[in-house]
Amino acid sequence: MTGKYFLDTNFLVYCFSEDESDKSQTCQRILEKGRGEVMFVLSTQVLNEFAAVMLGKFKQPPHKIKAVINDLALLEVVTVNADLINEAIDIQTLNQLSYWDSVIIAAAKRAQCHTVITEDMQNGAILSGVRIQSPFNSGIL
Repeated sequence: MTGKYFLDTNFLVYCFSEDESDKSQTCQRILEKGRGEVMFVLSTQVLNEFAAVMLGKFKQPPHKIKAVINDLALLEVVTVNADLINEAIDIQTLNQLSYWDSVIIAAAKRAQCHTVITEDMQNGAILSGVRIQSPFNSGIL
């Protein structure tokens, strides 16, 4: 399968949390399977949230998280700026989403992604032209 997939924070946390849960293993498989087949995209918001969760909740060493952030920065990274925030506000109003979910959708649209991989929104929903796909439902990639 080809195309651009936007990665939400929760997906990355599962990928790099170092636990052996089924969810972590599933996300790691998706990331590996997608390399070379699809383009993964994220945003500065996702990078910030990821660092905060991994340093705070998971108590990962700063040097390790910096290395992961540097690797993730090799992907396409959408910058959250005033224009994107204004678009997110419109998306929030139109779709009755939380503000932060609306920023994710706006960033995905900005990067011309057809799908956001997340467990935080309704699987299969199409929001402002972007499909929501849970990494834990079949049919991804």
